[in-house]
This record gives sequence, C-alpha cells and structure tokens, in this order.
Amino acid sequence: MSNNNSVAGSLRLYNLALAVGDLDNMINWYDTVLGFTVTERGSFDIVGADFAMLESNGLRLELVTRTNGVQQAVDRSNPPDHLNVLGWKALVLESDDLSKTTAFLVENKVEIVWADQQLTAERRSTMIRDPEGNLVNIFGPRQPKV
Repeated sequence: MSNNNSVAGSLRLYNLALAVGDLDNMINWYDTVLGFTVTERGSFDIVGADFAMLESNGLRLELVTRTNGVQQAVDRSNPPDHLNVLGWKALVLESDDLSKTTAFLVENKVEIVWADQQLTAERRSTMIRDPEGNLVNIFGPRQPKV
C-alpha cells in the first residue's frame, strides 16, 4: 500500500554508520583492504563521538567511535545463526571478479567466513569479517539462470 503523503519518495541513502572501537585501525583496514578513502573527519559533540567518513564507488561509510563510552563487542555468531540476532547483518558489496577479490582477501589474511560460495543459482559470495568482527559480504556478478 502506497502512502502519497510519505516522505520516502524524497529520501535517499546518504551513508551507513558503523560504531567502532579503534577508529584509526578501522580506517586503515577499510582503506587498504576494501579501498575506501577518508573524505571527512570530525566530532559529533552532541554524542561525544569522533567520526571518519569514507567513500568508495559512490558508497559512503561512516566509522564512529565514542572515546569515553563503554563498548560492547560485536555479536560474532556465524551464518546462519547471525540471523537470530535482530539488526543490520552485513555490509554487502559487489565485485566484478569475485575470484580475484577472494584471492586478494586470502593473501592479505582477512578473516574469511566463507570463500566464493554458491548462495543461489545466480549468486556467489565471499563473506569476511573486519578487524572488529563486523560481517562484510561480497557478491560476485549475477550469473544467468541455467
């Protein structure tokens, strides 16, 4: 059911925000492993947090950390049990060459959850974890139905 008074038609994705424990380490990892570049750094004084805005291929990722907060670890349930915990599940990216991307990740000793696995008849993926345990799922190109 569509609501003509909804603001959804005027909304668009600005960025994804990820709370992290070690901002500099995570910036370095997302830069060297996934190719994100820092475009902005600053503080959100209202919540006592420092942030870095990273971009890659039109996707903005905001890494944010509270310097005086009590941090809780990421839920590290492996798939499929990760779906039992409510909330965002993974940053999902796409690669033009999943085999090459997976080889790069293995070479760089990234924590691999699964490597180049068939998810559906049309889709393969490699799932990894960043240094703080957050899931990143990388899809290969969609394969034609047989």
